[in-house]
Amino acid sequence: MLAVLVVPASAAAQERTVETATAGDVTAELSYVKRQRGRGQFRFEEFRDFRVRVVRGGQELYDKPIGKPCQQFCTPADSALTREHVGLRDLNGDGEPEAIVDLFTGGSSCCVLVYAYGFDPAANVYRRARLDTGGGFVVRDYGGDGVLELVGDDFRFRGLFTCGACGSRPIRIWHYGLRRFEVVTPSFPAQIGTHARRMKRIYERVRHRKDAPVFVKGALTPYAADLCMLGRCGAAFRLVRLATRRGELERRSDFDVSPHGAAFLPALKRFLRRAGYLR
Repeated sequence: MLAVLVVPASAAAQERTVETATAGDVTAELSYVKRQRGRGQFRFEEFRDFRVRVVRGGQELYDKPIGKPCQQFCTPADSALTREHVGLRDLNGDGEPEAIVDLFTGGSSCCVLVYAYGFDPAANVYRRARLDTGGGFVVRDYGGDGVLELVGDDFRFRGLFTCGACGSRPIRIWHYGLRRFEVVTPSFPAQIGTHARRMKRIYERVRHRKDAPVFVKGALTPYAADLCMLGRCGAAFRLVRLATRRGELERRSDFDVSPHGAAFLPALKRFLRRAGYLR
């Protein structure tokens, strides 16, 4: 049974808002200071001093601030995992719910931070794992085994060789671990293949546009990364060479981001190698 309670803290030097979620004998609490700032039409809410507390069986096992980068400017976010700012859900199929808090750092497309607090029975403490998902994620259980996949994209590719809003990014899949989230994308070749095919369809759709280069690179870059995860880099590079011969990567406007033409493929390979997609 999951209950969520929002309680403004009473008399304190800085009034705190407290949100609480309970499942069984575990209660997770997110608290913060919320203030109104600005004037007139430019008023906004500022959130500061985020703190997480976890109580299990009546015993407090965790009580610490979230800290950087959310001392200020972050806002609580409804998690894709719980639909609440703070909630409890079993992430790894072991029957033990993790406490989950999502925060948004602000900006047009960045960044959603996931904080998961898991019980370590050997030490009788809760340990924190943090994941910067970039633009966000969706939740899946591909294996039907209760081990949840967090599915997003590799935010290192944001704005790579193109404008930030002109391209996609390679698929990226994470599993929760007690101390950290692990990248497990290569374990899901079917999902990688589906994403790669979508990137190729986007490429076929945009390559005839007058402003094609910025969008062509925005599709071919994640396509190449996807295929490299499947051990098929060569197929991706052949398509890049074909696009180069067709002139689809030549500069056509002042807004086209370098590299252009034949310089694109070597630059792409260098980045894929640095990011661990190409060996």
